[in-house]
Amino acid sequence: MLDEFSAGAVASEVIEHLERRRSSLCGDPAQTAVEVDRALATVREAYAEAELPPGYFAALSHEIADCVPAQWRRVAEPFTRLEESGFGNWRGGDLKARLTYVLVGLVLGGLMLWAPFIPIWEKWFPFALAGASFFLPDATRMWHRRRYARQLGGIVASLARAQPALDKHMSVTELLEPPKESP
Repeated sequence: MLDEFSAGAVASEVIEHLERRRSSLCGDPAQTAVEVDRALATVREAYAEAELPPGYFAALSHEIADCVPAQWRRVAEPFTRLEESGFGNWRGGDLKARLTYVLVGLVLGGLMLWAPFIPIWEKWFPFALAGASFFLPDATRMWHRRRYARQLGGIVASLARAQPALDKHMSVTELLEPPKESP
């Protein structure tokens, strides 16, 4: 099968379509199913233009319609709630929160330097800890987004593993038939 119509590529395209409206879709299973059908409609048109066997796309669209909405919603709902809460950052990581993080980092770094049972002798350590703590909200946001992207990639990978079973819905004779000319 062409790469653009492989299970992984089509699943990725459907998930990208769902992600554009994630905040409004993840709480509504019916609307999610409608959006999956809309995303598959554009792929269906391209598939028809390529004049490929209809059996494969029927199996592919059935597999995607069965798997993607439920798996995507299971991953998207908690992430959307976490995103709406500012990824759990105090005060959403605004400037006052960041300056407070810097102050706490400086104090903790100074206490670590002062404490005899922590073997840190570098005098620059408190300043490095304070500087790094300024970017703590960005780091947590990036970490959550990366984890979410890995989970979405897992959905695509699970559908890509189904590719051999989907390929069985297409025979060589269907591929070798001359294209049907329209009147």
